[in-house]
Amino acid sequence: MKKLLILTPAVLLLAACATSAPINTDKKVESTYSCEDNGKVTASYATDGSAADLNITLPKVGLNNQKVIVTQAVSGSGARYTNMSNPKLGFEWQTKADYGVMTVHSSNGQNYSVNCTI
Repeated sequence: MKKLLILTPAVLLLAACATSAPINTDKKVESTYSCEDNGKVTASYATDGSAADLNITLPKVGLNNQKVIVTQAVSGSGARYTNMSNPKLGFEWQTKADYGVMTVHSSNGQNYSVNCTI
């Protein structure tokens, strides 16, 4: 399920454009996931499940403590969150039970996905 295609550093610098204001809730549920390729995702979920604050470290694509706000999207099973606000770089976080998949989408059609577990 892992696809690695070379993402240019210039595209990764645009990742900062994918951030927005933190989730405005008093209570959050936080989980930390260990991922393939020495990756890590820490997710703080809004109590109503509508959004999550992610802190993403994926060394293979040059992300180190990248903060991204993702909002709930349609999912067949489990939960799915996306942030496609930056036309150059998008993020997709899918979870079910103790398992997650983090995908980084670039504007040139190249994707990078890693499997993660709590």
